[in-house]
Amino acid sequence: MTPLTPVRTLTRITLGVACAMAVLCGLLGALAGGWVSAVVAASIAGGGTVVGSSLTRRRSMASFSAAQRSAEARGFADGLAHGLLIGVAQYEAAVFPLSACGVTTAERDSRRAFAYRVASEEKLPEAVRQSAATVLAALDEADRHRAKDAMEKFSRVVHDQLTAPSQ
Repeated sequence: MTPLTPVRTLTRITLGVACAMAVLCGLLGALAGGWVSAVVAASIAGGGTVVGSSLTRRRSMASFSAAQRSAEARGFADGLAHGLLIGVAQYEAAVFPLSACGVTTAERDSRRAFAYRVASEEKLPEAVRQSAATVLAALDEADRHRAKDAMEKFSRVVHDQLTAPSQ
């Protein structure tokens, strides 16, 4: 089964509306003047609907495409923000391990590099990027209290990013 794309959806809606208009006008034509009137009314209504929708198709498809691009960009930014939150939390766990021999230096450096790499993405919203920079600076200095406060604020910023209404 082929996927239902915006073009196919618009085509199906157009055909459905054209058929409904043809049937409705055909019935009204049959009631008003017989079968000849029914055929003429159905042909004019169905054909007019198809022609009218064909004329507005470009505008409709442009609107669909813009909405799709906006949703893709928003979804990508939300995914990056969530991934950054996870990366920073892993780096925090490496900076403040539960046991003395829990994390090697190489693992800590790897988690730090990953967090910084994701934080430098251009598609991240500025508020998320700035909040992450605050957390990363506190973690680099191994300041537990400041890192905890910054991580709480960062979590709220990411949550607000993920739950904000689309524009």
